[in-house]
Amino acid sequence: MGKYNSVKKACETNDIIFKEIVNNFNFRTEKDISNYILKKFKQFKVKKAYDPIVANNSIIIHLKPRNKKLERGFLILDFACKVNGYCSDVTRTLFIGKANSYEKMLYNLVLNCQRKCISKLKLNYSYADLEIYARVLLKNYKMFFVHSLGHGLGKKVHGSPVISVISKDKVTKGQFITIELGIYFKDKKEIGIRVEDTIYIGNKVEVLSKSSKKLIEIY
Repeated sequence: MGKYNSVKKACETNDIIFKEIVNNFNFRTEKDISNYILKKFKQFKVKKAYDPIVANNSIIIHLKPRNKKLERGFLILDFACKVNGYCSDVTRTLFIGKANSYEKMLYNLVLNCQRKCISKLKLNYSYADLEIYARVLLKNYKMFFVHSLGHGLGKKVHGSPVISVISKDKVTKGQFITIELGIYFKDKKEIGIRVEDTIYIGNKVEVLSKSSKKLIEIY
């Protein structure tokens, strides 16, 4: 199995686990979800690409899952596996409870920006220009986008090409990358939202992670 099929299989495994989490959501803590993900990786005979990130109402980008009871608000699930040594990298954000219009606006701002950035991916397009484009789209919320727009994937979860405002890299055929949009800030409580996909640049731009990106509310 080559690199493309390995990364594709890793993404398919992530998608299955994400669907199971949503359809059978009886978790009490972030740690419960993280443990479930790791258990499923063992069942599917794949290795973790990194420690799962499960973050409920947190501005910490790489939060270590806590035993704190899940509360109403955004819930980031950032987890992925390796197949034949090749990494995937996927993030989805759920909502515990019913989101109000402001919360839906925030989520859709991130999601629409992420989708538009993916649609901008064309051969020889500058990754620095792509991140600048993302920050323009975020308008008044761009100050809360505190990490780069994405990164290359391979045997390690972070590699070339570099996808940031200081990058000299361009969109090139054969690249495996992620595009991840996120905002993190304190309001009445901490708000963290992130959406990330694994993408292959081939004859066309192919999003390999297929999990739903609509805002799923967990009651």
